[in-house]
Amino acid sequence: MKRIERLIGRQIVGCILFVAGMAWIPHAWHSRLAERWFAGDAELQTKLANGVEHWMQSGLDRNSFTTGSKQFDGEWLYGTYVMAAMGFGQMALEQPENKKRYLALMEEAIEEVLSDRVRQFDIERWRSDPLETLDTDEGHAAYLGYLNLAMGFHRLLDPKSKFAELNDRISVALRRRIEASPTLLLESYPHETYPVDNCAVIASVAMNATDDLPKRWAERCRKEYIDPASGLLFQAVDGRTGQPYDFPRGSGTTLGLYFLSFMDMDLSGVLYEAMKQELAGTICGFGLVREYPKSIRGQSGDIDSGAVIFGYGLSPTGFALGGARLHGDGHYFKHLYATATAAGAPLQTKERFSFVTGASLGDAILFAMLTAHPGGITEIGK
Repeated sequence: MKRIERLIGRQIVGCILFVAGMAWIPHAWHSRLAERWFAGDAELQTKLANGVEHWMQSGLDRNSFTTGSKQFDGEWLYGTYVMAAMGFGQMALEQPENKKRYLALMEEAIEEVLSDRVRQFDIERWRSDPLETLDTDEGHAAYLGYLNLAMGFHRLLDPKSKFAELNDRISVALRRRIEASPTLLLESYPHETYPVDNCAVIASVAMNATDDLPKRWAERCRKEYIDPASGLLFQAVDGRTGQPYDFPRGSGTTLGLYFLSFMDMDLSGVLYEAMKQELAGTICGFGLVREYPKSIRGQSGDIDSGAVIFGYGLSPTGFALGGARLHGDGHYFKHLYATATAAGAPLQTKERFSFVTGASLGDAILFAMLTAHPGGITEIGK
């Protein structure tokens, strides 16, 4: 009887060890480069930068994307170049010895954002050109905010930036529009106002600000555009009243806290901690971020959230990598990176690193997130 008991005991222990190994081994494999990425490994960063540069040279256009919507195809084309610009700027900080090369690539990406073909998606929605209507009260928050942040970042890195004059003009226009808005928010498209896009808008304005507008905006955001129950950023609000008409969500919060790191690291940190508290989870060591708080059920997400599986969203999980690096959270970064590699199927060659399943936009987003500057850049240049 004792022999049988020992045998059964050994079998139970063996099963436990087998299950534990099966749970641990995939995570260990997919997270094996996480510590190098978190520490700013120059070899890996350079290879991913080369991969994004390769995409930029591949002749991208709307037809390169297959969302099923001409509008979203245009947004994804635009997003690829914007995130590439941010990543190259961060590379100039991460590798100052290669600053000249990465500033040149950043300029190339911004020039693409300025091109007629890339800004066409915004022209079609507004039926006006965002660059030719700076003297009007139209919002154009998504296009102008992201573009202006990239140009302001370039100017911070290069005070003689070729974009300085346009950066000033857009900043003046955005500032005037913010001050005239009863909510301090601008529309991304007619009758569509998203706090996450406005995080980019105010961060871009704050880079050249000498008054208290950024402080007033941050206070308003804390009081009205962050859900008091979850601490997360509301996804969409009424541009006239500020009342939310979409739930607090992970995709907007994680991207918004990245943009705010260019203006207000404290507010960025508030959103990061709320994300960790309300949305963060792990499955067998793989880090995941929910699109909605657990209290909100029955929602499946949309194009912004990416695929949502068991409540966890692809977009917030990817954007959270940037937050983890910004705020020095190496432990969670490792879990998130394991998920990024499992979902992204990275391919590494002698010269390039690429997340195959994400194509150009996925590579550009992860490039910007994986090179997000620890501690933000709010003190740089001061």
